[in-house]
Amino acid sequence: MNESERAVGDRHRLTFDAFCDTHHRTWTGFAAARLGDPGAAHGAVELAKGRVWQEWPRILREQFPAFQAWTILKEEVGAALLRRTMNGEPPPSPAHVPLWVCAVRAAAERAGDLPETAADHWQLYAALRGLSERRHDVVLLRHLLGLTDRQIADCLATTEANVRSTAAQALDRLAAALGVRNRERR
Repeated sequence: MNESERAVGDRHRLTFDAFCDTHHRTWTGFAAARLGDPGAAHGAVELAKGRVWQEWPRILREQFPAFQAWTILKEEVGAALLRRTMNGEPPPSPAHVPLWVCAVRAAAERAGDLPETAADHWQLYAALRGLSERRHDVVLLRHLLGLTDRQIADCLATTEANVRSTAAQALDRLAAALGVRNRERR
């Protein structure tokens, strides 16, 4: 390896490390919410980071590098869920409501995006599981991880307007599933 190649490699490593530092909280929070186990979440994030590093030169040329990494993370989280099933681990009990559901509910109510309702957390969890993947991601990123619309748009390779629209659609569906009529839009 000549000096020029070494310098390019060092720059790639610096940009990769900065990129991972920027997205670490989002990736870890998402993986923990989906996997429910901090160790499994850490493992999925590390595997995703390894894959992102392997593809880093290509990812840097993409229009939306954060989306490319997000896609890889979601694949690794899905693979971790599949490994659990293949190892004979039982899926979470339908009666078990992850703590993140309570956090999503509290944040959505605080923001005025979801009115308080008599529905319990289990009903909200069932409603969240019924959302499309994109709507589910937007709700998690916005209300659990507290990302801004700009950060979510970057992560999902879309516009802020699309994030707001997707969030509104998701909250309308959640409100309907929880029996809330005529949710006020903000």
